Amino acid sequence: MGTARKTVFFVVVCLLLLLLLAGAALAATPNRVLIVVMDQMQPGYAEEFKMTNVLWLQDNGINYDKAYVGDMASETVVSHNVMVSGMFPKHMGWSDEAIRDVNNVLGFGDIVTTGDLGTVAYEKLIRAAGDYPKLGDYLHAAFPGTIVANVGQKGYQVESMAALSSDIYVRMDSARSISLLPTGITVPWTGKFRGPRGAVAGQPVAPGYTLPDYIKNDSRLYISAGNPVPTTPPTPDGPDVSDTYGTTITQPAWIYPEDGRYAPGPYAGHESGDAWVANAALDIMANENWSGLWVTFSAIDKIGHMWGGGAADTMATYNWDPNDFLQYSIHMPWIAKNADNQLGKLIAEVKAEDTARGTNTLIVVTADHGSTYGKDAGFKGINALNAGNNFNWYAGKWYAGSTTPSTSDGSPALKPLMDTGNVAFSYQSTAIETWLVDQSWGMKLAKADVMRTLPGVIATYVRDGDNYVLTSQSATMTSAERAWWTERGQELVDTMAFSGAADVVGLLADKTSYGAFGDHGGAQMDVQRIPMAFYAPGIKHLVRGTKFRLVDIMPTVLRTMGIAPTRPMDGEAYNLNIK
Repeated sequence: MGTARKTVFFVVVCLLLLLLLAGAALAATPNRVLIVVMDQMQPGYAEEFKMTNVLWLQDNGINYDKAYVGDMASETVVSHNVMVSGMFPKHMGWSDEAIRDVNNVLGFGDIVTTGDLGTVAYEKLIRAAGDYPKLGDYLHAAFPGTIVANVGQKGYQVESMAALSSDIYVRMDSARSISLLPTGITVPWTGKFRGPRGAVAGQPVAPGYTLPDYIKNDSRLYISAGNPVPTTPPTPDGPDVSDTYGTTITQPAWIYPEDGRYAPGPYAGHESGDAWVANAALDIMANENWSGLWVTFSAIDKIGHMWGGGAADTMATYNWDPNDFLQYSIHMPWIAKNADNQLGKLIAEVKAEDTARGTNTLIVVTADHGSTYGKDAGFKGINALNAGNNFNWYAGKWYAGSTTPSTSDGSPALKPLMDTGNVAFSYQSTAIETWLVDQSWGMKLAKADVMRTLPGVIATYVRDGDNYVLTSQSATMTSAERAWWTERGQELVDTMAFSGAADVVGLLADKTSYGAFGDHGGAQMDVQRIPMAFYAPGIKHLVRGTKFRLVDIMPTVLRTMGIAPTRPMDGEAYNLNIK
């Protein structure tokens, strides 16, 4: 071969190598992202309940084993939007289960409970907070023609996450008569059903969103709601044999009982709970050219609220029969494993689609918060049927998304605070957050003095603009409580401080709750610690001790997908080391 030909050959080979390397680099850059949220999952559940799919992701991807929520309030309606905005709650329009509608954005001009809002209201709050871009906006711009979708059981969980950035959202509707079933859908029960929101006449989704026919016409997504269970498999003991599974007559579950949305249910082909969510997500995967899919499994959260979570929810504590499926399926050992099985279905579909379509999917698995429970005398709420829904969390006057205000005296444990006559509203879970009528500095300090006397309070703060000022700390903190609070307490409360946030905040001791027996919302380590794993083909497995937060998810996903942010975020972008 002559010199000239050798030179040409060498140049051609080099160009081919460069093209191959460029192609490999392109192939290694994810062009889709699946975010799976295990609502209320504690990090230890993966090992404790043999969640093999979570463990596989942790063992093959990047596992941040010191991850924590990183903000307050550590509530579902807050955390879900933090994940896809990269913003602290104080900057995103709502920072708690309740806010004062200070600028009359929603038309209330008073306290409104954010968990009772819908997509349109969340959109208003986002626009009022600066119309910041969300992860879905970046994906639409980077991958034109693709869709972003969102699936989960709860309305506020799905719709807050979807607002202004998802094309499709699927959530469960309220219980309705089977006479309203869509044409062609039949079910093996009489009475009531739940289906996907918008699938029934008179129940449209928000303007600009669609509920596809393949969701409306999927008979699997129509489930029993409050109906008697069939005689086989066995029913729970006692007179309650509906698909509340005995939780309305059993303590402490009856404080916040099952309502047919979270346990799997007794009807084959019409599974409720996390299987419902997985089925809807799989429908979307099979029918859409998607670039972003946010999926939330909520059964761990419901079961944790009812029984206290993994540490408390054992056969020794509650004496359920492991051979009675309907009893066993409303406790954590089964429900956590079932959530993991549904995750496995999504992973399998992602792998199949990546092979068939040539896509490359980044998978993120995390939780929106952890949990604690009222150990020994640590539960300070009312122990009665539906007390979580009706009494414990809310006290004072508030608007639940309608023009008629709701009122409650709350737990008797709050009486010294409520008796001051200066409480407009108080929300209590694993922290106490209170909004005052007279918001002067002196009155804030006076109410903080009262709050520090309430059961379980270890530190009190008053809001000064966009920050909180520490006004007291308890000498009774354990060494573990004090170490965590010293490191994280001020940081966490400050993330929720804005003009609509609580005027006075009380952080609570470990194993203390006011709302449900198992709860979250505050700053305790058990409530803040969460799992956090990332996986994509070509990722280099690492276990990192970095204290990764929910607010870091969006900037990290953008960096991994090669998308440059157009606006500053509160979160930090981490390098996931994809080969």
